Amino acid sequence: MLKNKEFKMYDNIVRNIVKKCGGYREKDIIKNPYIIKKSETWNNDHKVLNIIEKLECDYHNNSFSVDLVTMKICG
Repeated sequence: MLKNKEFKMYDNIVRNIVKKCGGYREKDIIKNPYIIKKSETWNNDHKVLNIIEKLECDYHNNSFSVDLVTMKICG
């Protein structure tokens, strides 16, 4: 997987959230190479990471968001 080194430690948490709460779309994205990026929502109530599928195409990459505080998929 391609990940920012800063957020690599969250990989197992993201995988567990997707395993528990994810649908087909999120599980398909996790199967392929992906990038973890921090979103603008990062405070005591919500810590949101964007999971972006890394594909060859430049015009669209599938993605979703995970909240580490609530342990849910949020986007």
